[in-house]
Amino acid sequence: MYVDSHVHLSHRLYDGQFPCLTREQGEWRRLPEETREGLVEALREAGVTLCLEPGIDLASLDRLMALAERWPDFLLPAVGIHPTRAPGTPWRAWHVLEALSQEKAVAAIGELGLDYHLPRREQHRLRQKLWFCWQLSLAHRRELPLVLHIRQADGDAIRILRRYRGKLHGGVCHCFQGDAALARIYTRELGLHLGIGGALLQTPERCAALEAAVRETPLSFLLLETDGPYVKPARPEGMGSKAWQKTRNSGLILPAVAERIAELKGVPPQTVAEATAANARRLFCPEGDRDGVLSL
Repeated sequence: MYVDSHVHLSHRLYDGQFPCLTREQGEWRRLPEETREGLVEALREAGVTLCLEPGIDLASLDRLMALAERWPDFLLPAVGIHPTRAPGTPWRAWHVLEALSQEKAVAAIGELGLDYHLPRREQHRLRQKLWFCWQLSLAHRRELPLVLHIRQADGDAIRILRRYRGKLHGGVCHCFQGDAALARIYTRELGLHLGIGGALLQTPERCAALEAAVRETPLSFLLLETDGPYVKPARPEGMGSKAWQKTRNSGLILPAVAERIAELKGVPPQTVAEATAANARRLFCPEGDRDGVLSL
């Protein structure tokens, strides 16, 4: 059993037909003509029982909520404004988030946070911080966990999260790629989980610090994720760069992520799969089946 704690199934890269990454008998390969519906069926067959999809902007929230209504037993929605979309999002959008956050199916607020990888623009970073703080307050009012997107901005993000420490209701640092010291702050100090996905399957020189963080972090703080259709493993030998660029990521890589975590921690892969799935259920489904909305 696997839970994908961060995926974007409503993304337009999953529209129509697309090649999708999978692994068979220890080898990566492409499913050449997959569809969104076919992918969901393949995920179920592979043991993925639940996915959580965070919002990105107002347009993505419409698509996301429609898919969550279509697959209420499989797709949980989170609602939020991504930090890179914050500068272009009008303030009146808070009315939309307020309303959507009250929907029974909504499991978290996000993805929210700070992203400084783009060229430095002070006014953009200010807007990111303002939206970040407002969404932290919204999550507190709704008593919902967070889906955090923090990229090259850990210093500012941690300072803000520390100010809200008494108002946090759990959450996950999605696509965590920091070192062991940073992992300790997010987990042991702030009580957050770490989302681990394709970044752990990169080349050794790229993921050495992340490997050390995973090795040290207790399994109770780890979640599996994909960030599909993005954040794939290292490109396999024999697959051209153009073909690799067109290949979509999905929860079909989760067994490989669980196996790598298991290797680092010296436990069976099944232990990782079960523990991370249980972590996700406690975080995003604390009330069980949510009055029939979700059945696990």
